[in-house]
Amino acid sequence: LALGAVVPYLVKADTESVETVGRRAGDISALATAGSIAGTFATGFLLLPLMPLPLLLGSTAAFVALLAALAAWALRGPTPPGVALGTGLLLVFLGAGGTTTPESVLHREETIYASIAVVEREWDDGRPVRELRQNGASSSAEYVDTGEPAHRYLRLSTDLLDDRAARPPASVLVLGGAALTLPVDLRTRYPGVEVDVVEIDPAVTRLAAEYFAYADHVADPALRVHHADARRFLADSERRWEMIYLDVFDHLLTVPWTMITEEALALYHDHLTPDGFVMVNLLTPLDGPGRELFARLVETARRSFPVVQGWAADPDLDPRRTQNVILVLGREGASLPRRPVIDLPASDAVLTDAHAPVEYLQARLLLRGLGW
Repeated sequence: LALGAVVPYLVKADTESVETVGRRAGDISALATAGSIAGTFATGFLLLPLMPLPLLLGSTAAFVALLAALAAWALRGPTPPGVALGTGLLLVFLGAGGTTTPESVLHREETIYASIAVVEREWDDGRPVRELRQNGASSSAEYVDTGEPAHRYLRLSTDLLDDRAARPPASVLVLGGAALTLPVDLRTRYPGVEVDVVEIDPAVTRLAAEYFAYADHVADPALRVHHADARRFLADSERRWEMIYLDVFDHLLTVPWTMITEEALALYHDHLTPDGFVMVNLLTPLDGPGRELFARLVETARRSFPVVQGWAADPDLDPRRTQNVILVLGREGASLPRRPVIDLPASDAVLTDAHAPVEYLQARLLLRGLGW
């Protein structure tokens, strides 16, 4: 609101008569637009890669405060002492918040994809867990003493693989690597499996090698990490896998819409072996109005896969509460897990490249309350 008032205020301050107001407004608006364009490019290509986000925000606040002081001097209007004091205290607060690191945070950095932190703390079971957090959400979690997955949905995923009548898959493609907890666990459980991982951010792979169990598998020739956009990688690849595991999130709840449309699921289908299947990790309630994305994803999956089944990470949880759900999408005759399944919701809408309102649907869930 305050920044929006700058241009009309400057037009008023720079105008001496009604006859010149048009030219003054045009000049100032042109300068403001040029500044916006320059600021957009400087922030995106120079400042964000150069410094951590908290430091950038604090520096921006300090620069705006300096401009305000200069404007007050140029317009012969002294800055009220209360405003100056309040601005100073705000900058101190921003500076302290941007430079203080809690003891539980082992590492923190900003990349062009996310704000990343490596955290170590005790979970509810009393065991120390090391987490990779991206944009505030826990994308990977391992028990420090064993390196095993701490997230319940990953333990459910491997249990589902064990529940199949067939042998473990010989080749797996994991879309969304994070700290590579699942790929490492697959290599440990099933030594014969070959795992390809597509992770868009090289920084998290570097941190996985430094802080997580992947450190012992960096040189493993059967565990290959590709730094690319997942859908682009599939479109350029001619290889087929026995299992594709989709575990990608933009933020806490939001799956990138390009990964769950009808066209994307058809792409997964085309990259499976004849007896292959897809596993999808989704955060959703099982019942209630917040499951609309869940329902649309199920309906979309049925366009490409004759068999769609689901399992909840916590079957005893209130169905209106948000939790991890694992969907398994199979070809006809594929060997699927034999444990009891959950009832899947129905929808009359599908997600397509032309219309996939994922952010809108998950924003509605956020506004209603997640109900963890």
